[in-house]
Amino acid sequence: MAPAITPVKTRLRQLTMLLTLTIGVLLIARLWQSDLSVARLLDAGRGTLFLLLALGLMGTRRLSLMITGLLCCAALPPLMSGDAPGQPSDWLALLTLVLCVGLSLAPASRGADGTAT
Repeated sequence: MAPAITPVKTRLRQLTMLLTLTIGVLLIARLWQSDLSVARLLDAGRGTLFLLLALGLMGTRRLSLMITGLLCCAALPPLMSGDAPGQPSDWLALLTLVLCVGLSLAPASRGADGTAT
C-alpha cells in the first residue's frame, strides 16, 4: 500500500525541491556572468549536485533531505562573514537548509501497515 504522507509535508518537500533546482540553475548560470575561474567551475559543479539532489527530493525518503542540507551548509561561511551581502543562491541555500532540517525532524509518516516512511 502507498504510504500516508500529509499534504503539508508534501508541499514543503516540493518547495524544497524547487528551491534546490533554482539554486542549481543559479550556480551554473554564473559561468556566463563572470570570468571563467576555478572558483566558478567549482560553483558550477556544486550546481550540478543541486540539480541531481532536486531529482532525489521528488521522492519520500529522508536521505536526499539530509544530503541537500549538508550541501547547503557550504553557503553559510560567506553569509556568516558579513563582508558582503551574499549571492541570491546563498540566501536560497539558507532557506533550503531550514526547510531540510524541518522536514528531517518532522515525525515520520506511517503507512497503512504501520511501518514508518
